[in-house]
Amino acid sequence: MEQNLTQGGTQCSNSVFRTEAWVQAWIDTWGNNSAIKLIDLGGRKRPLECVYTGRSLLKKVLPLRYLTLAGIASPAISSPRSEYNHAAELIALHGGAKEFSASISRIAWQQWKLPDLISDSANTVALKDVAKEMGALYYLERKESSYFVMPQDLESYLKSLSSSTRLAYFNRRERLALLGIIEFRSFSVNEAPVFFDLLNKFHVLRWGRPCYSRESQQFMSNFMARLEAEGGEVVMQALQVSGEIVSVIVDVVWKGRRYNLQSGYYENKFHKIALGALHLGYSIERAINNQQAYDFLAGSGKQTNYKAKIATHHFFIESVDLLRAHVKYARKIYDAMVSV
Repeated sequence: MEQNLTQGGTQCSNSVFRTEAWVQAWIDTWGNNSAIKLIDLGGRKRPLECVYTGRSLLKKVLPLRYLTLAGIASPAISSPRSEYNHAAELIALHGGAKEFSASISRIAWQQWKLPDLISDSANTVALKDVAKEMGALYYLERKESSYFVMPQDLESYLKSLSSSTRLAYFNRRERLALLGIIEFRSFSVNEAPVFFDLLNKFHVLRWGRPCYSRESQQFMSNFMARLEAEGGEVVMQALQVSGEIVSVIVDVVWKGRRYNLQSGYYENKFHKIALGALHLGYSIERAINNQQAYDFLAGSGKQTNYKAKIATHHFFIESVDLLRAHVKYARKIYDAMVSV
């Protein structure tokens, strides 16, 4: 079911990815990177008013300078993905489309990259107003679904799942208990380096590469410490069977919503038991018992789109570009050629 994304009843402008904790940690980590230029639009030293520019190639051919929000990855900065981004509040903070357009017109750029935006009328209207003011092209790059479970009664949620999904994510616990003692180990933010080492080892086994680089680990540790200071919660947890860690998961809780950021696990450790699925099931249950939404974010699994099977709702996020100068005309020509 498609539904307007909420955070425990509040609009998604409360996204954990647009908190001062996330953006300031991002600035601390990458703000001085020589590949970008960080700009404080308001001049008030507020992280959520910061943007940055960098250089890239459109379709790997046309050189351009892009603009984007601090806290968001780009061609120059490989940082963890942030979703449910929004620009409407920043535009309003500057007095509206006309005043905001005048502010960013003083910056040299041809592409304003806005990935993974909340797909709602406020964002769309605000950005189209800015595009009109600047004579820029509003271009929808892609649209995809994010998935989540809304707060509800646990029994009702379980009944909504197919029998095979319920078996994989919840009922196989009994089989696992026959193989050893099931325990959970929690890691504090101070123990993040130990946890990230475990997470990366599982990712190398499954994907052939680590999950978080050294810079991303520094960023995540900083972000999580700041989030706890702002009243959020960090969950770094290992699932153990007879003392052996077989799965890890990292979630953050903010404004009544629990976000599943990453997980790692043994794929074929036990016959007919999906350890990652079972660990996720425990996390979903904990969120539901705490009257929290559980957010799987966008993307799909390695083999199947498992999120669609266990979610109760989905929400669209959009990646938008505002294009101007020669890049605007190049995009129009390219699209016309492709459509022929």
